[in-house]
Amino acid sequence: MTAYLLLGGRCVLAAVFAVSALAKFRAPRDFASALRAMAVVPERLTGATVVAVPVAEIALGLLVWAPAPLATWAFALAGGLLALFAAVLVSVLRRGLDVSCSCFGASGVPVNRAHVVRNLVLLAIAGTGLAASTASGSEGLAVAGVALALLVAAFASILIIATDTLVELFSTAR
Repeated sequence: MTAYLLLGGRCVLAAVFAVSALAKFRAPRDFASALRAMAVVPERLTGATVVAVPVAEIALGLLVWAPAPLATWAFALAGGLLALFAAVLVSVLRRGLDVSCSCFGASGVPVNRAHVVRNLVLLAIAGTGLAASTASGSEGLAVAGVALALLVAAFASILIIATDTLVELFSTAR
């Protein structure tokens, strides 16, 4: 079971971080504008943050695939990054700022509780990956188990990446 959790965690974090980083690389001005509106980094560090965040996301998305102990560190660092993202979003909500997160590119959806929940889910996935990467044992992988882990990971990744779209869809349906 541990090997399947590790596989699923690797897939989700790699996919989510890759899509997030690519969106930030494609629209750095949107990401910079969101950072300025959130007022979470000093103005002089905005440019460095616009580069550092997607680079960190790409690096961690790749490093979770490394063998232990490197993967263990990658899951721990991913958890730290996701906790930081969640803290930023909570800060934005508490200050009542009307700003989109730009997590997956330009968005008209303001930061809301769904964004915090998304990051907490990702944090739980990173924690599960961390635990699975430290578990001893080398259980074999069955084809059906791998297929199920990949299917669940793909579905989870799509839901996570589509948070803004889902929030928009369900908020306009009311």
